[in-house]
Amino acid sequence: MNETFYKIRKAFLIPLFLITVLLFLLFVISLINGQRWEIIVAAVLFLASLFACVDLVKRKITVSDQGLKIKNVFRSKEFGWQDITHLAVVVLKKKVYFLLTTTKGFYIFSNLFENHALLAGSLVNRLDEERVDMEVVRYLEQPLERLSMIVMSWIAAGIIIGVIILKISEIYI
Repeated sequence: MNETFYKIRKAFLIPLFLITVLLFLLFVISLINGQRWEIIVAAVLFLASLFACVDLVKRKITVSDQGLKIKNVFRSKEFGWQDITHLAVVVLKKKVYFLLTTTKGFYIFSNLFENHALLAGSLVNRLDEERVDMEVVRYLEQPLERLSMIVMSWIAAGIIIGVIILKISEIYI
């Protein structure tokens, strides 16, 4: 059985993990020297980033000879190639979303997946021409990389580090 796994890019997961750790640190600092609203905001932001981090780490698409398996934190969907009815793509500047319609519902995956062009190409190769939108084939000729989310994640980590430095300097002043 030939299986290929596709996960979210590590270049995005690393700063997201760093943001989660930094928000936890900010929450702990707020517990020591913070007002109630600071503690609540830090806790909510930490929990949201923790959930997003766990969800994105567990997100995986498996392509095999039998079909496709899409796995998230809370659910896993598996369907054969005959269950897929349509594959389309929506391109919004550098954001690319692949729309996969099946007999069991529809699914969306983006270009934040590692080797997303290989994933889409693998789907195109296994599906009939009438089930693949021509825009997908055109997109695969010149796939786009989405680096803005990675850069924004590093900027967010830098901002959180700045807030932590300000909070620590408050404690010692």
